[in-house]
Amino acid sequence: MKKGISILLVVFMLLISANTVVAAADSLDIEKVAIQSIKNSEGVQSINRQVTEAQKIHADTNGMVNGARGSLQYQNSYSIVKSIILSPLIAENNLEKVNHLQSVITNGVRLASYKDYINLLKVNYALNIQQGLMNESDADYRKAKLQETLGMVSQSQLRLSEIAYLKAKYRYNSAQKGFNSASMAVNKAMGEDISKQYSTLQDSNITPAAQIKSLNYYVGVALANRADIIDAQSTLELAKKEYEYGKAEIPTDFDFYIQQQEYAIDNAQNELDLAKITVQQNITNLYKDLGSAMKAMEEKRDLEDLAKLNYQAAEIRFNSSQISLQEFDDAKVARAQADINYKNAQLDAWLMQTMMDSACGIGYVPNLKAMSGSTTQSKSKNNPNPTNRRDRN
Repeated sequence: MKKGISILLVVFMLLISANTVVAAADSLDIEKVAIQSIKNSEGVQSINRQVTEAQKIHADTNGMVNGARGSLQYQNSYSIVKSIILSPLIAENNLEKVNHLQSVITNGVRLASYKDYINLLKVNYALNIQQGLMNESDADYRKAKLQETLGMVSQSQLRLSEIAYLKAKYRYNSAQKGFNSASMAVNKAMGEDISKQYSTLQDSNITPAAQIKSLNYYVGVALANRADIIDAQSTLELAKKEYEYGKAEIPTDFDFYIQQQEYAIDNAQNELDLAKITVQQNITNLYKDLGSAMKAMEEKRDLEDLAKLNYQAAEIRFNSSQISLQEFDDAKVARAQADINYKNAQLDAWLMQTMMDSACGIGYVPNLKAMSGSTTQSKSKNNPNPTNRRDRN
């Protein structure tokens, strides 16, 4: 008997465990979407290959340098000394730039996936609201039909109740179409079957901060962290080192060499200055958008509070026969729409805050969905400093 009970308990625990795993697999959250989208991104896959190639070149260069050091005891030429010192620096500089490009491309995919999931949350919230309204209208319509058969309401009142239900059903169907479209976009980004559905869409970790920092704070952080600036600075430092080691070799046309290298240094300095200006412009523009999102969230919150008060007043007046069913239904719909608008504003504010955080870090590539793997590769080949571009944020 005890053995049988033990077996049943084991089976029961296994069933619970299996159900928990299934539930977890059917749930979706913003980080899961980001991770899967990054894995599925052609742009990320392409830059990952470039990083692997740059790592190999870096390792090969270090290997050749170690071999060259052994020949110094036989031939102490300047060219060998120069290659031993500069070649590793050049290879390391290129590797760092490709690593930075990998980071900004990955960040771009991450933010694009965030936008997709935020859009899915918006339409899902609207769908739930509209479903609630439709269910309420359906119950009211059924009640009105029963009352009409008992002579408690007129046919015109029944018709108004039917119209309210049909409107609610139309709004629900429209919300369902929006949800289906957003769901397909998320699944496509993750490389999943576009028809795949999820039991739960989690949003517990998507809460905007109530306050934002000053523009000067964001600009200062970005100037210290952005790949655009770091890469431009490293290019300038490398140009200066090449200049100094080149002078020691005493070139045949010394004046021409000096002119050529000084031009390269000036150009690198200009690129650094331009990168700093561009970053400041990026952050300033983002800050305006962030401020607008925060202001919109506050305004939508106030409008939601007002809509709730209007609905409560309309409910009292309707119950005392002071307003019509249509007027009460309008107040109900207005309250629901205000709820949706406020939720959307909260999600928009969170997304803008997240974009600002990313822009103040290493940066990101905006509008990454328009980039293919081949496009990413060609850009890096034609630009020796691929992260120092005006279209980086």
